[in-house]
Amino acid sequence: MRSRPSSTLVICAGAPRQPVGRQASWVETARSLSVPVTWLVGVDDLAAVSGAGDIDVAIDIPPAACGSRQRLRDLLARGRDLLPDITAVVLRGPAPLEHRVLLAEHGISVAIVDAFSDDSRGCRRPAPRGWACRNVVWGLWEVLVTPSRPGGIAGWFGFGGSPRLSPGGLSVLRGEAAAGGSVAAFMPPRLQRWIAWAAQRSARGGVEVAHLSTLPSLIAGAGRQPIAGSVLRAAA
Repeated sequence: MRSRPSSTLVICAGAPRQPVGRQASWVETARSLSVPVTWLVGVDDLAAVSGAGDIDVAIDIPPAACGSRQRLRDLLARGRDLLPDITAVVLRGPAPLEHRVLLAEHGISVAIVDAFSDDSRGCRRPAPRGWACRNVVWGLWEVLVTPSRPGGIAGWFGFGGSPRLSPGGLSVLRGEAAAGGSVAAFMPPRLQRWIAWAAQRSARGGVEVAHLSTLPSLIAGAGRQPIAGSVLRAAA
């Protein structure tokens, strides 16, 4: 019997803004989680994690910086000074991504976006089937946040709900930051449910939980897999 391809799941969580000297509490807990989580950190707070090389971090870029080339350049330069190896960002809001080349020039290889802009230039490289991502400029993958479920009491992955993972597909979950303080404060209930659910699915097999920064290499690996039913497409 042919096995189903694994789903890939990325969990992103806003890092809490804590007073100087207290950041170590959530950093230590982040290191001990049962599944990979990528932490979204504003550039003003990157210094708090500059020495924590074993947690995955993405720069949380405010919407106002996305439309200004100079502001975005300055923000990326600050981020690179604090975390020279950083390769991921999250861009919020429906505004189209205008400065892709600038991101790539600063070593950013993956960017979470809320929507794809209508760009007629096409993709440089094909995305794996079932993965909502694209490569409009060399070196940068734009990855779409998995749409939320309708609101209500349950909400997106609320009480009793769970994301629908398609075999071979990609899901990217993004949680917002909570106020700093205790572990319970920076681990809101939704994030705790995501982590517990992902750990169970991963243990049963069929789901690979990955860091955001590893997506470009995972995409490259998926792109080398044969595509069933098409010898010509597999050889392309």
